[in-house]
Amino acid sequence: MTFREVSLWAVGELEELPSSRIEAEVIICHVMGWKRHELYLNHTEQVPAGKLAEIRRCVAARSERIPLQHLTGSVEFMDLCFHASSSALIPRPETEVLLSAFTDILPPSPNLLIDAGTGSGILAICLALKYSSAMVLGTDISFKALSLAMENQLLHEVSNLCLVQAELLAPFSFTSPSFDGIVANLPYVESDIIQELEPEVRDHDPLMALDGGADGLDIIRRILVQASRLLRPGGALALELDPGQATAVRDLMILSGNWDGIEMIPDLSGRLRVVRAQGRR
Repeated sequence: MTFREVSLWAVGELEELPSSRIEAEVIICHVMGWKRHELYLNHTEQVPAGKLAEIRRCVAARSERIPLQHLTGSVEFMDLCFHASSSALIPRPETEVLLSAFTDILPPSPNLLIDAGTGSGILAICLALKYSSAMVLGTDISFKALSLAMENQLLHEVSNLCLVQAELLAPFSFTSPSFDGIVANLPYVESDIIQELEPEVRDHDPLMALDGGADGLDIIRRILVQASRLLRPGGALALELDPGQATAVRDLMILSGNWDGIEMIPDLSGRLRVVRAQGRR
């Protein structure tokens, strides 16, 4: 079987997926250790028997809706490559909007930043790489998620990141306002609709990283209170949300009286995805 033939077969097996050709090619290149262009250069070559068996196994797993990133063990974010696994959420393109919205309102030369609920550590690592003179903290209640975050920290040789097993900002609740910025992509899915999510998310992302309670805002409410006590005046807060929650979160922030410059930021599809603000001066 040539690589062209196995590519066509894989596309047929994955035809229910919207990007079946791309995913088929990614799987083949992952198994072969190739860049995408190498597949085209070798399309008339015969697939080695052992590699063919591995390609078939991966395609079968993907057809069962195991996430592609779990099969390849990697995910791209902000043009960087990170380790991925079932220990933490796979970052979506919308989370790049969160990071950009956050850094756009950070004070110049921040000293102390925190990614609450860091998961795989990707946001925290991106911040640590961008602000090399700052100390970045990443908290998560899950030891498995933090283990993955540590793998990513070592992968990118980040020295100005400290990972802490904790719920949100709890370890810092008795400190004075000292953070220049707090960013978080926290669980915000309503408990009753988790079973309606795509199988890749519902069956393979950690439940604790999805479930936000009855209205999806249980954890968001907690971090709003914590962040208002820990941010320096003028410090930045940015939260990723379901588009249907942005207005409600904005209203909570207005009612608290703790925030200046509250904004709702759309994602690339025009849906309100991020709420950001600054600590009241």
